[in-house]
Amino acid sequence: MHRLKPEFTAEIRTIVGEGNFREGETIAMIDYGVAPENLDAGAVVLPGTTGEVAAIIRCCRTHGVPLVTHGGRTGLVGGGLSKSGELVLSTARLNRILHLCPVERVAVVEAGVTLQALQMATAEHRLEPGIDLPSRGSATIGGMASTNAGGISAFRSGVMRHRILGLEAVLADGSVYSDLTRVVKNAAGYDLKHLFVGAEGTLGVITRIAVKLEPQPLATATVLFGLASVDAALETVRRGLDAEYGHLRAAEAIWHSYFRLTSSHHRWSAADYATDHPVNLLMTLGGADETALQSELGRIYEDVSAVHPDTSAVIAFSGAQETDRACRKFFWLTSC
Repeated sequence: MHRLKPEFTAEIRTIVGEGNFREGETIAMIDYGVAPENLDAGAVVLPGTTGEVAAIIRCCRTHGVPLVTHGGRTGLVGGGLSKSGELVLSTARLNRILHLCPVERVAVVEAGVTLQALQMATAEHRLEPGIDLPSRGSATIGGMASTNAGGISAFRSGVMRHRILGLEAVLADGSVYSDLTRVVKNAAGYDLKHLFVGAEGTLGVITRIAVKLEPQPLATATVLFGLASVDAALETVRRGLDAEYGHLRAAEAIWHSYFRLTSSHHRWSAADYATDHPVNLLMTLGGADETALQSELGRIYEDVSAVHPDTSAVIAFSGAQETDRACRKFFWLTSC
């Protein structure tokens, strides 16, 4: 097994401090995320500033040590896998919200800020990042930028590329690229920031991001449709986009095999809602009045059922019930 040289690890410790470099048995205290192989390098450094990130990268370049950057370790494609002889750079300590302006509708955050932390901070101003993921509690803004994450609101607000106004990143030579513009109307020069979005860390380590925010609706309503085909799902989404009241906030298709797996794991069930639909579609509307939004979902259900009689649905009648297993079949039009 190839170990990192003592002179290299000593220099890394000098950069970040003894307690922010971990190797050997101390690695066991770190959550490896979705794959144990993420921490196979056996060495993790946790910088707290952009300057420390730059110094670490220069040190790695001098000693010829490959670097693997980690955010929340929620990725499913193996982008965070590491091996002996490499160094993992975790953005866990880069977790500060540096600027949040409700007038600008912009937040500037460090790469290690989780999506949930940003959602909670912006919610105080009735704003949101315009993107949502099930792994919101651990997924980091930097990691989401590096992977160009999408989520259930992508059709409306775009993927991560469309949410970023500016960013800062440390390049492979340790120099810092900084373009933290906070305005949409910026037509000057090359738009280099988008090279880093979706690059999986291959062009540099993202350290700070300026995120465009969106206003939260006063109310939301969510429904789960069971549909017979992809065509039925597409038609249902179209009806959501053309809603007479409110606007479509989220739409996510869940295939039969995955729906059965997850509903069984979480012991989810709803009266008269079978788990054998070829396509399950989660849909959320936003607007000013929850009752009116629920009525609009009822109208959409009736219109879809007229064309696709095998359609069924369950609705959440409160925010808490959006994940509650006790919701009744939608066409009953009764509360859970």
